[in-house]
Amino acid sequence: QGTPDTQAHEKLVTRTVVRAHVGNNPVKFLADLGFKTDYEVVMKGKRYRTKHIETTIYKVQKVPKAGDTSNTTDISSQCLVEMSMQVHNLADPTIVELLNLAETLKPIVKLEKYDPNRAATNK
Repeated sequence: QGTPDTQAHEKLVTRTVVRAHVGNNPVKFLADLGFKTDYEVVMKGKRYRTKHIETTIYKVQKVPKAGDTSNTTDISSQCLVEMSMQVHNLADPTIVELLNLAETLKPIVKLEKYDPNRAATNK
């Protein structure tokens, strides 16, 4: 298999994905597990797919009243760009495709590595 590319690992955020069937009502499922709704937002934008990469460009909008998405307002005038792909190990050669796409977007998009640990502490 090989060893992970440490240079790619420094530029990418990796996370484990677990898929679970929750039925037709994920909100009720989470409530049954003891979770409470903190806030509600809508991500409004477009999703593009290539063979391996999924790119989402969207704006995050506030929902003024829980469940009412008819009167949302933008949180920021900027768009978010998220690029993702699923690989089984960091030595997967398709990671280079993602890094090349990020390099292509650099002149028009301010790219920052998302750190979920830092985001959790800034609440």
